[in-house]
Amino acid sequence: MKCGIEIHQRLSGGKLFCGCSGESKAAEGALGGISFSRRLHSVRSELGEMDSAVRLEAVRERLYEYSAARMSACLVEADEEPPHELDRDALQAALSVCLMLNSSIVDEIHVMRKNVIDGSNTSGFQRTALIGLGGAIKTPSGKLGIQSICLEEESAGIVDGGEEKVQYSLDRLGIPLIEIATEPGIKSGKEAEEAALAIGALLRKTGMVQRGIGTIRQDLNISTEKGARVEIKGVQDLSMVKATVELEVARQEKILAILSEAKSRLKGRKIEEKFVDLTGIFSETRSPMVSKMLKGGSKALGISLPGYAGLLGIEVGPNRRLGSELAGYARSAGVKGIIHSDEQMEKYGISDDELSEIKVALSLSSDSAFALVIAEEGKARAALSEVAKRASYFGVMEETRKANPDGTSSYMRPLPGRARMYPETDVSHIIVTKEMISGAKKAVKAVSEAEGEKESALSALPEELRAQLLSAKNLIMPTQQPKPGFTPEISAFALAASSGIEPKLAASAITNTLASLKREGTSTKKISENRLLDALSSCQSGLFAKAALPEILRQMCKDEEITAKFAAHELSLERISGAALEALISSEKLDMGSLMAKYRLRVDAGEAQGIFEKRKG
Repeated sequence: MKCGIEIHQRLSGGKLFCGCSGESKAAEGALGGISFSRRLHSVRSELGEMDSAVRLEAVRERLYEYSAARMSACLVEADEEPPHELDRDALQAALSVCLMLNSSIVDEIHVMRKNVIDGSNTSGFQRTALIGLGGAIKTPSGKLGIQSICLEEESAGIVDGGEEKVQYSLDRLGIPLIEIATEPGIKSGKEAEEAALAIGALLRKTGMVQRGIGTIRQDLNISTEKGARVEIKGVQDLSMVKATVELEVARQEKILAILSEAKSRLKGRKIEEKFVDLTGIFSETRSPMVSKMLKGGSKALGISLPGYAGLLGIEVGPNRRLGSELAGYARSAGVKGIIHSDEQMEKYGISDDELSEIKVALSLSSDSAFALVIAEEGKARAALSEVAKRASYFGVMEETRKANPDGTSSYMRPLPGRARMYPETDVSHIIVTKEMISGAKKAVKAVSEAEGEKESALSALPEELRAQLLSAKNLIMPTQQPKPGFTPEISAFALAASSGIEPKLAASAITNTLASLKREGTSTKKISENRLLDALSSCQSGLFAKAALPEILRQMCKDEEITAKFAAHELSLERISGAALEALISSEKLDMGSLMAKYRLRVDAGEAQGIFEKRKG
């Protein structure tokens, strides 16, 4: 098995070819009145070739509807205005990553177009630019070579999808992505996961990338000795990388075994693309699904698959069978799926008599299976053609597949090649200057220095608390540009630690207290680094007890003007200590249990315990 991984990471800042915000905001309907629809068509590459993936998408003839939130898209995203100059901040980030990976930076940067007509780009192509070649990343299993580093546009975000129409939001389109492709030197799922983690950690160190769900994704290129190269796109969860690799290897092995049996049965016979109209068989059907589709103008077409009897129901992965694989090829032509002979016809409402008539109409032999499609005639024919082509090829297809949440994958389209590439004529090439390299070197130096500062600040924490702080996000409101690799949460911790706050208290306030407040529905957006420091300083100086910190912070979350001192006074949570605590214990004749039950938020348990032990002595 060989595997290479492609990491796609969104960069912070503006969009790649315009001045719009790069912060993704989901469009609600036609926000700002920006909405339109398009149909996209295929074009040939600069070599005069038609890409197979583009050709197949064109068959579907889908309508694409677009909407955009104000300030997140402009005429560039609508493809009504030429792209502006490539964003220099994004370019510096890419150059910096090249230096960190010891990649060779190209002398001139040329933007290329990649044909994509699935609606995710309004123009019908994605812009991409090669920035660096070669280099390596260190992983627990050793050094892994880097093939290339590119800058490219993020695609539009899908809002709702269907076979006839797809809705997209333009807020995401054009956000700069850095793409890092490794060499196919990965030998196991575990090594693939290690590589993804190592590259992700390096990118986060730069402080130049977005964070959060959807801002980074992994594409896996996997091949087996007797199989073929398959690209699995969109693995979002790092914990699923290992399983995805292992399940793909198993899928290829199982498919090869099944197809070997089919080939043996065929003994040289061919699977003909002979489509039989079966619509008349269902003229009086009691199947609600079939009846509804036929009344809508669809036709029922079928094809015989000699040699495949009993093979379509064999599993090739968890909850996936060979029939599921063939259905994926059919769906690429714009139909909802197929009905095949290894399924229970009862679930579709198809009777035994109808099944018998289907077998007769298709002239099925004892070793033959069948596939049935109900759709508009043109799409039904295209879908069955894809099924026949796949069933006629007795190996693993080179193709692009979509990652599923359970680690399996499903067919998307043929593996694209050079036939979809041609130069971008609206963007000038960029000569990489010494000044650009010098700026990138300064950025890398700043990353190294900041990493040292971060390690020094976190060194006082136990491993578990350190890990929680490193993964914390969206709990602190950033008030200034953080250092490279510093999240607002780490910046807040570092400020508190450098100001004399006990490290465990500061880290726990972020990872435990603020996180708990957010889980319960309290917005923590008004808590900045300085306001957290105010609360922690007041707590550590004795203004209020540690137990009252959640209540103090909850009050401070309501208004940016509320100080910790004011919150403690307003909530009557000033700490009772010293002589006042001793007097309280005496006057109310309290024991430890009753004291903490009544004054838990105003009394430090350690101090109270000391008073009681002193009295016993």
